[in-house]
Amino acid sequence: MSTCRMGFVVMVLALAGCTMMKPRPAQTALIFFRPWSADLTPEAKVIVDQAAAKVKTTTPSTVAVAGYTYNDASPEENLRLAKQRVKTVETALITDGVDPKLLLSLPLGAPNDSAGMTGDRRIEIRLTY
Repeated sequence: MSTCRMGFVVMVLALAGCTMMKPRPAQTALIFFRPWSADLTPEAKVIVDQAAAKVKTTTPSTVAVAGYTYNDASPEENLRLAKQRVKTVETALITDGVDPKLLLSLPLGAPNDSAGMTGDRRIEIRLTY
């Protein structure tokens, strides 16, 4: 079957609700920070570099950078710190060659839960395809 006909068959099946390929699952990298710091540790920098390399070789549709903090300060202070951490990671990704248009900033701060559980000092870099 020619490439043109194969493309037509795939298009017809897609319109009929059939999928021949499953979407790739999102991939996540975790980066941890020291308490009350938005500076990358040497270990965190290695993870950011690896994530940037993955972005450049696999071209995801979105690179979400989500920031979490402990909930031991005011919500405003936690959100401010989460924003700083997200900015730090985004700057490092851009420095490593990631297209800024792919980035989605999600400074989330501390979790809002009544059980007293705390989040942690992390950034999640999630590559969505």
